[in-house]
Amino acid sequence: MTDTTVHSDPDGDAVAAYLELYGPDVLNRINVDFEDAVLLIGRSLTPWKHATEVSITSIDRLGVDAVVVDRDGGHPERIEFDSPVDDPGHLTTALYGLMMRARDLDPTGESTSAERAMAEVAAIRTFLTTVESTTEVHPHLRRITFAGGDLVDFEPTGADSFVYVLAPPPGCDHLAIDQSFSWEQHASMPDDVRPIGAYYTVRRWDRDASRLEALFVLHGDEGQASAWAARAKPGDPVALWGPRTAYEPPADTDQLLLIADDTGLPAVAAILDQLPEGVRATVIAEVTGREEQQELRESPSIDTRWLHRGQAEAGTTTLLIDAVRALPVPTATTYVWGAGESRTMTTIRKYLRKELGFPRESISLVAYWRHQNSPL
Repeated sequence: MTDTTVHSDPDGDAVAAYLELYGPDVLNRINVDFEDAVLLIGRSLTPWKHATEVSITSIDRLGVDAVVVDRDGGHPERIEFDSPVDDPGHLTTALYGLMMRARDLDPTGESTSAERAMAEVAAIRTFLTTVESTTEVHPHLRRITFAGGDLVDFEPTGADSFVYVLAPPPGCDHLAIDQSFSWEQHASMPDDVRPIGAYYTVRRWDRDASRLEALFVLHGDEGQASAWAARAKPGDPVALWGPRTAYEPPADTDQLLLIADDTGLPAVAAILDQLPEGVRATVIAEVTGREEQQELRESPSIDTRWLHRGQAEAGTTTLLIDAVRALPVPTATTYVWGAGESRTMTTIRKYLRKELGFPRESISLVAYWRHQNSPL
């Protein structure tokens, strides 16, 4: 594969700023997780109809650069979006637009991973509800419980079910969306009413009481969602977009490797709570210190290894990747699931896929957030 770069485009400040921070992860996800879709785009939207490999090497507000490989070698190509992207929230839509253009030119081909993901997103619901209660677990972790409203129809989709929590922006006391919410609508809303939010794991779900519990890692005012969570109070309106899941172990899985920082630990806890009989689990977990270790299920089949970063900022250590490298090579029936800082998850994925040759279907590593000064 070709080395990837990120364009900094002065004509699209918001998009350029987003790509400077998240561009490598966007490119890695496109090329690794949607490899079949990228191949179809290269074959359909460039002259190289018999390409055997396609890599998107850079992305900006106007389109993507790619290297299309066939028997004669690699061919650099530029593929433009249908229209310029002025909001980072529209990048996914623009990339899906390339996929749809490619499909129009090849209508009979097998469905790609990107098209299946598009269908999944289109079916996701929005649930209007309110904050029922808040509890301080420790100074940097807050439990928020939502109850009532549309949650009467909520149903988790998997052990790590997660939702996008949408809350009013600072200075606004009402939620300017309803059950018809879409991300296209979100991107076009004025800043003073556009909901803020982030993804959070469903830690507990009480079907009888229509009550959902999530844990929020607090970073002060560093992030809008964290700032909202710190000041949330009973009665506050919220919307939950979801649920979704990234935990899909193959049927023959008999061992789990679970990797997480503070933000991914609620999902690890939910997965362990539903650990099937006969499946062993190794947990690699990074937190500040013993005082911030989260409650996890204990069992002879669960080996939990806590990593303490001490005074170092979250997202600035190599503790997780170092610990994963120190483990024995995972067996063919091991499923690796992880969540945490973006570049840490990317580095672990590359190690498992590139160095160990671990199959894609046996790995799910989710970028929950990104630290601007990550060392990886």
